[in-house]
Amino acid sequence: MQNPALGLSDWGVMPKRPGLYLSLSHGRDFPQQTMTGRGFAGPKIGPILYVRTQYGQEVSVRFPNKREAAKFFPDAAEATQKLQIVEGTLVFQDKCYGDWDVCFIDALFCAT
Repeated sequence: MQNPALGLSDWGVMPKRPGLYLSLSHGRDFPQQTMTGRGFAGPKIGPILYVRTQYGQEVSVRFPNKREAAKFFPDAAEATQKLQIVEGTLVFQDKCYGDWDVCFIDALFCAT
């Protein structure tokens, strides 16, 4: 059976495991970059336990444990990691994302 997520243009690469994810999209190299299109698809960060935004300036992502956090944050010393919001974009690995969603990805949509 063909993966039903293949037709979802902004979703990028699907994770291998089901769960709750922070999905980044509308990527750019820096916040003020002039966009002629929708930008690039970002990663799906997870699976995670929760996402929390503090005062519209910082996003905390809670993983089940440090080992899972280190897959996305190699220097992770704890399971909760923080991302900064800069000029309305969420910064992850030196890239900026204009949109981010918290979504549950069912096994049906996972990459094989």
